Amino acid sequence: MEKITYTNQRVEILNFLKDNYSHPTADEVFNAVRKKLSRISKATVYQNLKFLSGKGIIQEVNIKGASRFEPNLEAHHHLICKNCGKIMDFNSKELTEFALKLSEKVKDMRIESTNTNFYGICKKCGGK
Repeated sequence: MEKITYTNQRVEILNFLKDNYSHPTADEVFNAVRKKLSRISKATVYQNLKFLSGKGIIQEVNIKGASRFEPNLEAHHHLICKNCGKIMDFNSKELTEFALKLSEKVKDMRIESTNTNFYGICKKCGGK
């Protein structure tokens, strides 16, 4: 197992993401971390987010063409408001199991995981 060096930058990024389930973009992570580490560059934040997600410490989620990051490594799905863009985690063991069962029919690839995005209008924006 490869040892990971936890630099000040990585620690601050992880501290910001630790309890943050809003699925922030790299820019949002940068703006938050910069409040504590004023000399940190955007490139450093981007590189560390890629590194941490590549190591499986955080998860990168691509939603509507934008990379977002989250601490939740468990299999889950997302609820996305089409109006305000809010993203919420949706846990459904049944949906995950169903999708993985369906994926057994795929012959060209061994499917390892799945997630589904649901789009609608959140309660705050007037959804029921």
